[in-house]
Amino acid sequence: MKTLKKIMTMIVILMVVVTVVFLIGRFGWKLGGFHACQGAGITSLEVNEKDVHITGFYPGSFPEGFCGYYAKEEDGTLYVGFHFSAVFGFFETGNFDITIPVKNKINEVVIKTKMNEFPIWNKETGLNFQSDRNGVYVKLERNDVYSISMSYAGSSGSMNCTDHTAMDCGVYHFIDNDIMMVSKDLETVIPFTISVKDADGKELVSQDFSFDASKGNMYLLVTAEGKIMEDNNGEE
Repeated sequence: MKTLKKIMTMIVILMVVVTVVFLIGRFGWKLGGFHACQGAGITSLEVNEKDVHITGFYPGSFPEGFCGYYAKEEDGTLYVGFHFSAVFGFFETGNFDITIPVKNKINEVVIKTKMNEFPIWNKETGLNFQSDRNGVYVKLERNDVYSISMSYAGSSGSMNCTDHTAMDCGVYHFIDNDIMMVSKDLETVIPFTISVKDADGKELVSQDFSFDASKGNMYLLVTAEGKIMEDNNGEE
């Protein structure tokens, strides 16, 4: 009987610990304010008299779940930052639909993160669909690529068409924006590897590069001859 009670007590303690860890990961980040915030892709924004309604998505290629937002109202400007977590990406999507209550008339909405801030709406011009999509872009010159993968600093991920068809040629595919944050935080260049694969998952070509946040976005080109090189004429 005593052994059973000990086991039950240990189970309860374990459940409490797991719950606390979950709540800290889910909500504790807000203690860091905008320093813990990330940018996001914005799909719609509506400013009302008493609230601001925003829908959007996680802009990176690696799945991260939406944990919430942090907002501050100041002199007619609403500053808002978003937080995503790879842990919650296993059972939550990066998509969000939030309504932020406001006390006064809002003339401008600005996304604010640890690194920067930029306006996404003002009463004169309306919505600016600018997203925090800084990082690596890849353009294909061949039509037999079905997936592009990227790995660096212990992180890896890949992207492909949801209908399992070949990826589009002649356009830039945004691969990752987390590498920008890593490079900025560490104040150094980050080595990474880009690989492309065919329909059977066979690697067609792989190449190592280094990303430097101080130089901005990086554009790569997969040539028809099967090489990957920097594209200095890149445009987002």
